[in-house]
Amino acid sequence: MKKILIIEDDKNLNKGLSIALEKEYEIISLNTISEAKKYIDRADLILLDMNLPDGDGLEIIKYTRQTSSIPIIILSAIDLEAYIISAINLGADDYLTKPFSLGILEAKIKRAFEKIASNDLRFYKKDGLDFNFKENKFYINNKKIDLTWTESRILYYLIKNKSQVVTKELLFDFVWGVDDEFIDQNTLSVNISRIRNKLKPYDPIKTVFGVGYKWNS
Repeated sequence: MKKILIIEDDKNLNKGLSIALEKEYEIISLNTISEAKKYIDRADLILLDMNLPDGDGLEIIKYTRQTSSIPIIILSAIDLEAYIISAINLGADDYLTKPFSLGILEAKIKRAFEKIASNDLRFYKKDGLDFNFKENKFYINNKKIDLTWTESRILYYLIKNKSQVVTKELLFDFVWGVDDEFIDQNTLSVNISRIRNKLKPYDPIKTVFGVGYKWNS
């Protein structure tokens, strides 16, 4: 049974979510950042509030993305565009503003798990490229390189779909998981440029003008 870690300090909401979801998932119910850090490696998905008693939920996103690619769905009363963008850029997979529909949340949880099931690429090794997506470790000619969470997601999706041209729309949906109205259109090209610089002397990403990108290695 999949494990969902709920990090929510509103006791009534936490309890309600736990009861609603425990029919299909094993629930770990917590309400502070300090507690949550002890259980992240046991979870398959995180439901995360942003305003917690001992800090900001963004800290949990940063902490999780150091070692794990499990889905993170934000549940927050904060609806500021800049804040949502920060959460997504740090590695959140989705963002629901309170109050939200339980049905919509359940659908998003199901979609997150389906994405995991359909995207099983964990390792990629060819020529001097050696990528471990499971542990977020990347090497070029045995030299470690550092990729941001966003960069690793883009790289993953391009390699996963290396037999085809990946449209910008598909990348937006996979990497950020929100309508592209929240993300500057230039953000994607900037991240692609950064990835190319980090992969030198290799240049495996081909730009298909007006459409998207293709992995050529």
